[in-house]
Amino acid sequence: MRKELFFKQERGQALAETAVISVVAILLIFGTLSLIVIHRARSASISASYVCAQFLSQAPDPGQAAQQAYAEANKTLNADWSGLVDVKFRIDITAPAGPGAPGNCTVSYSAPFLFNGLFGIPVAWTSESFYSRSEAWKAKW
Repeated sequence: MRKELFFKQERGQALAETAVISVVAILLIFGTLSLIVIHRARSASISASYVCAQFLSQAPDPGQAAQQAYAEANKTLNADWSGLVDVKFRIDITAPAGPGAPGNCTVSYSAPFLFNGLFGIPVAWTSESFYSRSEAWKAKW
């Protein structure tokens, strides 16, 4: 005599559970993959603002330093390794008032997030900043 493993009312329950778990797993995977873009954008903006701040402190002329810093930050953001096609960046530079004065580089980014349009989430801008002050010996140039 063969014994029944399942009751008749439990038929198909495993199929329904598998379907629910599959949907949850797919959402989890896509959610994790969408965070990669945000983290890469943040890393690129940190690198660009740091490079910008370093170039601000290197030139004795604040105007020229701001131009060089902007160009170098742009090179960092548009590098081949970045892979950030849909991310928007904005570079704001506060040039030093004079030799030895502090300067500021702020790189803001707006990264696309998965399901933004679906849920009506507004696109937000996030900023990364570095301050720079030239050393005393450079201030005497």
